Amino acid sequence: MPSENRFNVIDLHSLVWPSDVLIPTKRFRLFVAADIHATTVDAVSAFARAALEKGMVYFCGWGPKCERFHDIVDEVILEDDLGAKRFVGPDDSAFVMTTWHANDNLDEALDFFARLAHPPGSFEPGSDHWLAISVGNSEWATLIRQILSHAEFL
Repeated sequence: MPSENRFNVIDLHSLVWPSDVLIPTKRFRLFVAADIHATTVDAVSAFARAALEKGMVYFCGWGPKCERFHDIVDEVILEDDLGAKRFVGPDDSAFVMTTWHANDNLDEALDFFARLAHPPGSFEPGSDHWLAISVGNSEWATLIRQILSHAEFL
């Protein structure tokens, strides 16, 4: 069973990066459970930028329109890669991974997140923290806490 400091779960009312979140590692893996059908591209982009600035090196999206969420995160990464290059790795082996899990139930998506969401190359060291965020659904947050508290983090 993982120690409590290997992961944390945050329940947000809206898709705005929580300014008070403390990430205990240089890099982290992020799981977001959200329904973004009514969320603007600008709001998703701002959230993605904030997560990347804090050290996100792996993104897993789950929930209605998670494919859209994933694609917007990828666009933010690509835009940065073509410009400022703030989110690139220390070498060519490191890049930010993104996945979406529209065809998985919450258990399956979290199992992937805990066991298989490994950042590539030199982004993996220092990324032993899993942050899960539920947006606008406290029931999801409760389920995520329960599932991750019994997950095997590899």
